[in-house]
Amino acid sequence: PRAHVGEGVVPPPARGVRRGHAMASSSLLPRAKDIITDEDVKSWVAAGLQAAMPELMRESRDALLFAMQEHKKVLAEQTVLMRTTMETQSAQMIRTLEAQGRTVSRLIAFGGLCGVCSFLWRDLAEYRWARHALVTGYGLGVMGIILLI
Repeated sequence: PRAHVGEGVVPPPARGVRRGHAMASSSLLPRAKDIITDEDVKSWVAAGLQAAMPELMRESRDALLFAMQEHKKVLAEQTVLMRTTMETQSAQMIRTLEAQGRTVSRLIAFGGLCGVCSFLWRDLAEYRWARHALVTGYGLGVMGIILLI
């Protein structure tokens, strides 16, 4: 099996270098892991975080403020669009209710006109000229209902 670096396996010396000389030069300088401890690394990381924390907080705050402003803009746009849609729908509903109201009023008016004319038609059976006048009046009444209601 292949050994990992730092597990005590010494790599073969470079070409032209004798084994003893390579060992002598590496033993003159201490290894970094012999000098630097885990506590040193923890202290450096803590000091780095402490030094960077004001900048991180400022950048985080700026990013959050920007996001909130953009969210506010989006909400404002959506509110305007929804209000416009609701106003359009309300106007359409008003027009529909007006049309339905006119239709009901016309139906009532036609019903009343037909009822009155049918009674008069029976009563005027022997007066031909009066029936012609009634038919003319009925026609004018229908036109009036259509045009005025």
